[in-house]
Amino acid sequence: MDAGQSNRKINGDDMMGLPEDWDMPSEDNKKLCKKFGFAEFDFDGTIIPYRYYFSETDEKIPLVVYLHGADAVGDDNVLPLAIHDIGTMFARDEWQKKHPCSIIAPQYSRRTHWSAPKMRQAILSLINKTTESHDNIDIKRIYIYGYSAGGVGTLRYVKDNPDLFAGAISICGATGKDNLEALTETPIWLIHAADDEIVRTDFFESGSKLITHYGSRNIYDAIGKDNEDIKYTEYPKGWMGEHYNVNPHCSWVVVSDRSHSEFSEWLFSQSLKKTRDI
Repeated sequence: MDAGQSNRKINGDDMMGLPEDWDMPSEDNKKLCKKFGFAEFDFDGTIIPYRYYFSETDEKIPLVVYLHGADAVGDDNVLPLAIHDIGTMFARDEWQKKHPCSIIAPQYSRRTHWSAPKMRQAILSLINKTTESHDNIDIKRIYIYGYSAGGVGTLRYVKDNPDLFAGAISICGATGKDNLEALTETPIWLIHAADDEIVRTDFFESGSKLITHYGSRNIYDAIGKDNEDIKYTEYPKGWMGEHYNVNPHCSWVVVSDRSHSEFSEWLFSQSLKKTRDI
């Protein structure tokens, strides 16, 4: 994967404001983006653009919910998939051949965020609508993952819906210190770089006594060490630059790297023991 080496343009527009060592998509990402359809979801007057990929098969397959980071915010319904490889990785031919699945990738606007109450209701409603309209979706295998702001959103939705998601991956994310125990109900893999300065893996390192959020290391220290369903991978300082030539925040490049399929294989091995009516 040539992370950080691609032309710094998406659909002809310069990605201004991002660090020079920011991850950019690989050449084959354009082809993968074309596999996805465009749609809008109206939730009580709030319009949420989203991309979708529905695998055509009669067998029961997982549904993957993908949440983008703050660098893909807007209402263009393009950036969430176009800006990085992480959003299209499960649509690759080799993955679909081995693990067919359907995917939805919503986008939030600059007026809101994943954890806003109405947005949380809207995303849950979109998931419900998708499962109801596609008989081949296995409701025991609904997965969620995201990076940065999407990692934060992933953890928020897992907290809110401990009996919905069979597995989750939070990449360079964080969560409020409220109700951490709810995260133990769902298998989660936390992924972070130690020198990430955009979302810190350890908020306690600042020395502040007014800690309101837990980074991935904080979460794992609090609830993961004695829970086999919570996994944590932390890359040491300098590792992201040395191996991928990218900013330490861009730890999603490891997850989307074809040579690191352990994250995807783990996610797709998860299945709910109990299901609820959705």
